[in-house]
Amino acid sequence: MKRVDRARTSFYFDATTEPVLTVSSGESVIVETQDAHSGTIRSSDDVYSTFEDVMEKIGGANPVTGPVAIEAVAPGDLVSIEILDVVGAPETGYGYMNTTPTLHPDFEPETTICSRVGDQVEIPTHRGSVFVPYRPFIGTLGLAPGGDPLLSFSQSIEVMGNVDLPDLTTGAEVVIRASVAGGLLSLGDAHLAQGDAEIHRSAIETTADVTLRVTNLGHDGVAYGDLPQINTEAEIGSVAPGPGHLEDLVRAAYDDLAIRMRDGHGFTLQEAYRLLGAVGTIRVGQVVPPVYSALAKIERRYLEEPK
Repeated sequence: MKRVDRARTSFYFDATTEPVLTVSSGESVIVETQDAHSGTIRSSDDVYSTFEDVMEKIGGANPVTGPVAIEAVAPGDLVSIEILDVVGAPETGYGYMNTTPTLHPDFEPETTICSRVGDQVEIPTHRGSVFVPYRPFIGTLGLAPGGDPLLSFSQSIEVMGNVDLPDLTTGAEVVIRASVAGGLLSLGDAHLAQGDAEIHRSAIETTADVTLRVTNLGHDGVAYGDLPQINTEAEIGSVAPGPGHLEDLVRAAYDDLAIRMRDGHGFTLQEAYRLLGAVGTIRVGQVVPPVYSALAKIERRYLEEPK
């Protein structure tokens, strides 16, 4: 299986960047990702006080590995990206969390190292360690935009980008409409675990080895509204990346999902909204101003034809 080294990173989704690898439709590839601070945090002594400090010392945040081109993908084609496996902290065995005054003005900047211990992650506290479930996922994933480059810590409907949704994990399928030839897939910003909304403004940041399968679905391979999709065997979902206020993104995600239920599953739009009103769910990826994201979902069992 082809592999992309985590050294092949940049701070942009950019259509002018030469692909680091080209794969055929339906091919699997392993992509190694770097952490949000480009591997510069190795102990609790490595501390960044502000975002400006990060930009000055590293030159960017949330580096993404890639881009990977998919053969025969044309602008307008739908690209399926199946996440087959995510291995968090494959070499280091740890992640980290950054606390800064951005979270609360009384907080001093600090770095907390969080070790992976089997299927758990250790978070040190003054009372002793707290162990939380190891739930690795990819925080930033997207295709290249058709226009100007987009910073890798940003988001857009065209790219998707830095949405920090824990649903971007093993077993998920992402569907995005390509804007440029080859699609040009890049990803990074892995986490060992993260609660809804990333309310600490830092998840448990880490490196990862991610196994993907990419497939060209053509222009009309699946029912597609305007937004990127995250689907699993159990659910379908629509992602509303920023920019925008969270309430508007929640509405946009539900609107897109209702259109998919109409076009792909035979409901009227009114019926789709009724079902979503009864059993729809929302996952908030971020409340990290000015970055927000929302994923609207419904279980597939509600979409099945009556027997």
